[in-house]
Amino acid sequence: MNQGKEITTIEGLAKGEDLHPMQEAFIKHDGFQCGYCTPGQIMSGVACVREGHANSEAEIREYMSGNLCRCGAYPNIVAAVREVAGKGKV
Repeated sequence: MNQGKEITTIEGLAKGEDLHPMQEAFIKHDGFQCGYCTPGQIMSGVACVREGHANSEAEIREYMSGNLCRCGAYPNIVAAVREVAGKGKV
């Protein structure tokens, strides 16, 4: 289904030693605890902002509702996505 398409993984977000703004925001807002869901949450957060679904906390929560965090770091994840959306850096 994705043959010939460019696919970015979590490892492809950073530019060398420079983290992607979403990665930086997750660290700043402690948007992870055990780390199990972190790659998926970050990638979804980037897509959420790029696709214009980060206009409110409720919209972010709805868009990212398919990603489960067993630790319950949702408020921190939403804060990270809101920060990046507010800076327009994706």
